[in-house]
Amino acid sequence: MIDPQNFIDRMLETENLTDALEDEDADYLLNWGVAQLKEKLGKFDDKKDAGEYTNALMSFMRTVNQITGNLESIQPEDLVQLGGLRLKVFGPGQELAMDVYGEAVARLKTMTPHQSVEYLLQSFLKEE
Repeated sequence: MIDPQNFIDRMLETENLTDALEDEDADYLLNWGVAQLKEKLGKFDDKKDAGEYTNALMSFMRTVNQITGNLESIQPEDLVQLGGLRLKVFGPGQELAMDVYGEAVARLKTMTPHQSVEYLLQSFLKEE
């Protein structure tokens, strides 16, 4: 079993995971990421696999950060990219039609940064 603490420390030291967010929103995203690591890394026996999972999770979080930091200019393709990263982190899900991504973009543009982080981590993922 892998001890997640080294991976958690690495995540918490990576500034570009939350650099587009205010402190409260950054903490929310980081706490979510730490919870994911604590939950998932206990299932890994190989440190390399745990590292690959951590890298994929951090890429996902970095993309959430970038989308949230640029809500006024996001495009459906940004959410398609997030969906691809979601696949690496959470496994297969239902593929969404492009119009669903467009609807999600329209919804995101009306949200505060905190609402958008919550939406991208909770609701949007569940739609897939």
